[in-house]
Amino acid sequence: MAYRRGKDLINFSFFFRAVSRLVFSCLWPIAYLLVALLYSIRYEGHKKLRRLNGGAVLVSNHTAYLDPIMISGAALPRLIYQTLLEATVETPVLGTFTRLLGGVPLPPGMRGLEKLIETAKPAFRYRHFIHFYPEGELSLNSQRIERFKFGAFWAAAKLNLPVIPIVTIISEGGRRFHKRRLVVLDPFYPKDFIRHKENDSLDLDSVQSFAEAVRQAMQDEIDRRRTLNPKDGTHRYYQGKAARIRGINR
Repeated sequence: MAYRRGKDLINFSFFFRAVSRLVFSCLWPIAYLLVALLYSIRYEGHKKLRRLNGGAVLVSNHTAYLDPIMISGAALPRLIYQTLLEATVETPVLGTFTRLLGGVPLPPGMRGLEKLIETAKPAFRYRHFIHFYPEGELSLNSQRIERFKFGAFWAAAKLNLPVIPIVTIISEGGRRFHKRRLVVLDPFYPKDFIRHKENDSLDLDSVQSFAEAVRQAMQDEIDRRRTLNPKDGTHRYYQGKAARIRGINR
């Protein structure tokens, strides 16, 4: 079950998939209880994920260490793959554990992205979604969405799949706790943004425009909520960038 660099990104064996579902089913109630104790969680628009026919690429802003749990909750009862740094998956014990929960290593560079795209084609036979954090790193409790890297949108264009944004909106709560609302926005389709060059390769500028359109829609949703209620989209709890830990996130 352990992952080694250069090996298959996803283990599609029946045994691994069965164990993965069992582990997720056993741990999900505990994980969600932990999230509920820390935050008051609400989901809006998540029924869009249930109604969607076929697969999709999910993207979200990255504001908490427990985001993977909250994102998984938005998709239930469907399961998702969640991309993460290859270094994390290579970590002994933790790497296997994250893979069992749907973690998929993202190798560096374009070659790694192309490998992920090839792996994703059969992956959608088993799970409906693959999720990315296109900001590339965790900004604790941030409500300013930073410039997106283009990998998720390149993958969506290559796979001809919609991109569905999930935006975390942080609201003021009591003295110790704050509230989180995960809002699922409408899908964005590659055909509305992507252009091709004469050799039929993707035009990178159009991919970046695709990424920026999605990022701006997510930021607009946060700003709109703040206009309606100053307690929503608050910067009060911002704690800066998450520390880089060798072997985990660097």
